Amino acid sequence: MFVIYALTFTIAKFYDMINIVYPYAGVVNFLMLIILVLNNKTETFRDKAGKTEALILGILILITGINLFIVDSGKGAFFVPVNFLLIWYLSDRLYLTAKQLRIFAGIYMGFLLFYFFFAYPRLFTTFENYKYNTNTAATFMIYTLLCAFIFLEIFHERSQIIGLFMVTILLKGFQMALWHRARGAFVMLIVFMFFRFVIPRRWWESKVFYIITCVLATLGSLMFVGLYVLVGTTGANFKLPFFYKEVFSGREAIWQELFGLLVNREKPYMLFTGIGTNFELTSFFEKNVHNAMYNFVVIHGIIVFAGILYFVFKRLLSFRKKVTGSRVAACAMCAVMAVFFESYFDVDLIWADYALNLMFLLCAVNSAYSISDEGCPGDNVPVQNTEKPIQA
Repeated sequence: MFVIYALTFTIAKFYDMINIVYPYAGVVNFLMLIILVLNNKTETFRDKAGKTEALILGILILITGINLFIVDSGKGAFFVPVNFLLIWYLSDRLYLTAKQLRIFAGIYMGFLLFYFFFAYPRLFTTFENYKYNTNTAATFMIYTLLCAFIFLEIFHERSQIIGLFMVTILLKGFQMALWHRARGAFVMLIVFMFFRFVIPRRWWESKVFYIITCVLATLGSLMFVGLYVLVGTTGANFKLPFFYKEVFSGREAIWQELFGLLVNREKPYMLFTGIGTNFELTSFFEKNVHNAMYNFVVIHGIIVFAGILYFVFKRLLSFRKKVTGSRVAACAMCAVMAVFFESYFDVDLIWADYALNLMFLLCAVNSAYSISDEGCPGDNVPVQNTEKPIQA
């Protein structure tokens, strides 16, 4: 998956080469995730709780497929919620040793440096051959930066040079986001820095703060859609500094039109099944919902959305002790939250090309106590893992 990820964003023609990489990225991810599920099937059914979770997962996958048939949707949409469900289902089962985590984080860092100094200068010589736009290019860079930051976090207090390197990488990220005028990528970086460097670490130990953050990251996304549309209909608008773009530049029309398709008297069942993908928007030229949580509600219905929230909240709550017990896990969770909040404006949280990043960050949260076991400076007493580790 990492090889595909690296080639997708460094070789111009690989992104849609012979219609394999881009159109079928969801299928490739699905096959990888199914292999991981089958590899861990023994542990999955070892107790009643595991069997119940597996049953709920199976039911949700079945409902997702049935809904798409009911609304005569494009069947490729099946892989978006299913892959997201599988990632969160596996997130507390995938485990990396301390050495493996360092190696994988180091690979991300090496790729980031390679992109900054070798691939990026060549990218714009053939940029017209790329299917993705400058917003995607900037978001890819910031998302990769967040994954690479885990490598710096592991060695944070072992050398002052690491601190200097952290500042340098973050400044480079700012430059890229502003150069591309990518609002989403900029938000992702700002939110990460806010959670990582501004929020006191003891706040993460507060159950109330943690739950509120998780609610805002998920349900808050839907509240943002409603507020954004409401304010947008008043006609109020202004341009953002540095980005030369207006605050209300079209998303309010897209979200309002999609809500009209979802809630209508002729097909009231669509509130539960979703509208699928066989529709045309008059407010935008492509079928892009521009909000990850709203995408699940509109395209797949409230039943599938509720099931997704079940797995997301269950995993996030189970990760709280690991986040408070390890600085590395806390950094990974800051990155996850940054992507959630960035996905107020886009679908990068659920985009197939970024699935590997989400898997890695969640795996880092789940595995970071292994770093603590070796006495990583700055970490608290490690949280003991009561379950038998399962190799990813």
